[in-house]
Amino acid sequence: MRNSEVQPGLFWLADIIAGVPGMDKHSAFIIVGAGPAGASLAVRLSRSGHKVLLIEKDRFPREKLCGEFISPECFRHFDELGVSERLLARGGDRIVETRFYSRGGRCVSVPTSWFGHGPFALSLSRAEMDLELLTAARRSGAEVVEGARVVSAAVAGGRIASVDIRLSDGERRSVTGDVFIDATGRGGALTRLASGAERRPSGPNGLVGIKAHLDKVRPEGGVCEIYFFNGGYGGLSHVEDGKANFCFLVTAKTARTFIGKTNDLFASVLDQNERAGYRMSSAVPVLDWLAVSVTEFGSKSPPAIENLIAVGDAGAFIDPFTGSGMLMALESSELLASCITRERLESFEPERSRLFRRRLFISGLLRRAAFIPAAASAAIAAAGASSHIRERLARSTRPYRRAV
Repeated sequence: MRNSEVQPGLFWLADIIAGVPGMDKHSAFIIVGAGPAGASLAVRLSRSGHKVLLIEKDRFPREKLCGEFISPECFRHFDELGVSERLLARGGDRIVETRFYSRGGRCVSVPTSWFGHGPFALSLSRAEMDLELLTAARRSGAEVVEGARVVSAAVAGGRIASVDIRLSDGERRSVTGDVFIDATGRGGALTRLASGAERRPSGPNGLVGIKAHLDKVRPEGGVCEIYFFNGGYGGLSHVEDGKANFCFLVTAKTARTFIGKTNDLFASVLDQNERAGYRMSSAVPVLDWLAVSVTEFGSKSPPAIENLIAVGDAGAFIDPFTGSGMLMALESSELLASCITRERLESFEPERSRLFRRRLFISGLLRRAAFIPAAASAAIAAAGASSHIRERLARSTRPYRRAV
């Protein structure tokens, strides 16, 4: 049933490009990437009366490597986008507490209410969440095409004039637009195509993210658990259908040691962290392990092309340790939509920098500590001594105020 819901976009594109040989539909805004940033932006712009084309290389629903932690602040955005009730009905676990476990089992907890925006977070698979947002984009009036990969960008006079896309059947077509938005995630695929930059490989100091949904995890609802071990950390929470999501980051050096042996790496993690071993000693993956390299965190230099803007992880990638990646994607799209409405597109980059600078800095400090087991253990011990310290630290990773 869901597959039938995502087909019309492809037929729409075939119809509009077949009617005018060599040309091509023109849209005011062309968004590449239909994750949380791209889909939510498509909703906001379409509702404001703009002509939007949303291009996605995959077919939804699809799995995505992610911690799958939807922080409570996201629900203000979901309310505005009209998807809150639908997401809550998908059956994800409502997270009221996050616990951090050192290798030896020492624990410190952070209640979700400390974030100051609601009593619970939601643990829900990206397959479910992204599908709901994509459906909302369609309902809003955005033209959506799936299974289409952007393969080149025509740049002239410092502006993108058009992009070429390759459909799932291999056919290539061109589409034109006024403003192009890169919402393709960490890799910034559209920005790289337009600027001619090569994707940076993960070096010796890079990281690798790994994820799978697991069955037969010892149950404990309402809790997200974070585990520290040599060379990385990971997070576990239950999602829909009785499954649990385990997503972890390891150094590139550690990942290379276990090339082709992800199950062995998983077993090593369980051996190193007492609590992880207890919760997942009998766990089995119900999906293939997903893995991606992570080369950099923080804000990225804005594209040096006049009508190209990067949102979500393509513009600023925060370490998943803080559980605010999806929030930042929604906030950046809300901010861009506001700048467009105010006809102040040039103010987007400085406003985004002010909005995210503090969170990105604090997250960077926490990430560095997380990869030093002794530092992580000491931090857990120190934070455990004072709820005031824990609450201040939790709030420091969240926005001071509404994005717009």
